[in-house]
Amino acid sequence: MEEITPVVAPDSQPPTPPPSLPFRRPADYYSSPVGEARPLFPRWVPFGCGSAAIVALIAVFSLGILASQGKLGELFDIAFWLPMQGEIDKMFTKDVKPADKATFDAEMKTMRESVRLNRMPMQRLQPLLQMLREVVSDERVTPPETARLIEQLRQINKK
Repeated sequence: MEEITPVVAPDSQPPTPPPSLPFRRPADYYSSPVGEARPLFPRWVPFGCGSAAIVALIAVFSLGILASQGKLGELFDIAFWLPMQGEIDKMFTKDVKPADKATFDAEMKTMRESVRLNRMPMQRLQPLLQMLREVVSDERVTPPETARLIEQLRQINKK
């Protein structure tokens, strides 16, 4: 078999190498020999991130179990009900009577205390949460909506 040698014109120069870049191109990484390629990340990164992900999953599942058993009442009160009640108080329209506002606040306080002391399962709050979502969707709470909320809170607090 005959070897083929490239024909180079005597006056042409060899191609110049590409300019050095401040970063490594993916093509350079993949075209370099196996022993010469330097890893992009330190060796511990996959183990550290994987361990952190496992810890996060365990924490999420543990909190879910505790929440379903009703053992995070104080956390729910602080993180959920306290800001929600403040937002609803701001959404009352001007025609909502102060007595209705006071009744709503008193019923909410009773319900929040039951949640905080873990006397109320979270499943019992589902109808209230659905009603709250419907009521505050337009970012205002009218007198009829206030009456519906008060009635729902009274039903939850009776049980």
